[in-house]
Amino acid sequence: MKIGHQPIIALIVNHASGHPVLAGILTQVEEIKVFEDALYDESLPRDPMAEVEAYRSRVVQDDEEFADFVETLLAQPGVRVDVQEHASLWFKSKRKIENFKKAEIEASKVIAQYAFQVYCGDVSKTDFTLAGPTAQVRVVVFECDQVSTHVA
Repeated sequence: MKIGHQPIIALIVNHASGHPVLAGILTQVEEIKVFEDALYDESLPRDPMAEVEAYRSRVVQDDEEFADFVETLLAQPGVRVDVQEHASLWFKSKRKIENFKKAEIEASKVIAQYAFQVYCGDVSKTDFTLAGPTAQVRVVVFECDQVSTHVA
């Protein structure tokens, strides 16, 4: 699947119960690629969402390590004022990004629920666009019965 610059939501749908169940939502291009690679990699016997969770853990760990590095740097005596200012700006930006991500997750859940209803109305729609007056979102559906049912 080619992923471009358009906002994207991937729906992970499980049909094991005989009808479609929304098992997961992915909104980050990197996570979608990890999921897709795991889904089609026959050497991985486990749930592809487990690979996404492992990827997320690595990202969080990297972010925490960098934050610790910046904090340690600031604690050093004699740190230049410009370095202190940049570090302070980085922490402020980090907080803004975290708040943005929380809002994005909530909006994605609403969009995903609507997209899932569209999919349930026509299960042949596995790659479509939802468009509003000011925005478009590409929706990609992965039908994957080895994913346990847990909406992200």
